[in-house]
Amino acid sequence: MLTWFSCAMIVPALSMSIERGCAASELTRADTEAAMHLQMDTTADANRVAFSSAQGRGGILAATDGPELCNGDFYHPSKLERLFQAHANDWTKNVDTLCHHMAWHEWDRENLAGEPIASPMFSRLCRKGQPMQVIEPLAGILRDPNFICAGMEDALKFSVNWLVLADQNVKRFRPDSKRFLFDAGGSRFTDAMHFFVRKYQERGIVFDHIYVWEATRQGIEDYWRDVPDDIREFWEKRLTFYNGVPVTADEHDMVNNPVNLIHRHCLPKDFCAFKLDIDTPSVEAALVQQLLASSQQTRSSLDEFFFEHHVHGLMEAQGWSPVNGTFADSYDIFARLRGFGVRAHSWI
Repeated sequence: MLTWFSCAMIVPALSMSIERGCAASELTRADTEAAMHLQMDTTADANRVAFSSAQGRGGILAATDGPELCNGDFYHPSKLERLFQAHANDWTKNVDTLCHHMAWHEWDRENLAGEPIASPMFSRLCRKGQPMQVIEPLAGILRDPNFICAGMEDALKFSVNWLVLADQNVKRFRPDSKRFLFDAGGSRFTDAMHFFVRKYQERGIVFDHIYVWEATRQGIEDYWRDVPDDIREFWEKRLTFYNGVPVTADEHDMVNNPVNLIHRHCLPKDFCAFKLDIDTPSVEAALVQQLLASSQQTRSSLDEFFFEHHVHGLMEAQGWSPVNGTFADSYDIFARLRGFGVRAHSWI
């Protein structure tokens, strides 16, 4: 168990500890637009996107460009990313425009194939003294590059095959380094957590402890439903579940503000990942702003970040509500965090 996580931080209600391209599309653009609006009509009564478990096994592309160490700190977005960031709202304004600019840019194929050296389609970031890192480009509507243009089924909508997660080579781990995951909006283990622990483990990172907040209270067995016994046995003792407790953005809250916990307890020698997906824009925005406003603390404590930023645009037809901002704002958030050296990803 994590030594710095004191009993004083556990409230009574939380006493349980658990843990392809446009041409391939079978739909015309008009069909796609119509289907999207139909989906929005049929889900208008929902206040949040209906979530399906993460789809796919994730890519196997190496997260570094080799053993050479960086001599400085920098972020180098790919050409594809630079173009989309410059035209984020215009190039995502409708299906035709999006798919025109996304054509032949399905980097998920390369990620799944695990090529020995990532192509220029991928972006790079450096932290001085660490290997150069590879990360998927910020492009399109910040989801699987095939979603919408090649289909709208859940296998694409909730695909994780386009994401390049960190691996054991992204930093020089020490014998006393710890590995932590903070999950704000944990729902059930099988929804996203199973993907994270499996994929990170495949890539050489096994978490020492995981902290999960879920605002909707549920039974222990509900959280672990459909999880194989051996997996539950391994992870349950490593996972603390804040059952029925939402995260806060209160900068004085040292219990349920995950950014405070990360800044306070994650050291440069450690590996810390943070997933934020609570579908409450006001709290999400404040937590993201806290990360951005404390650049040095964020840089020294946070290694990887996943965030589903609900904004105006094409994804509103997929159930995004409420929304806050535009795709241009999303690009800015992720690019700025990547500039800090944080592997910042859009989430599903």
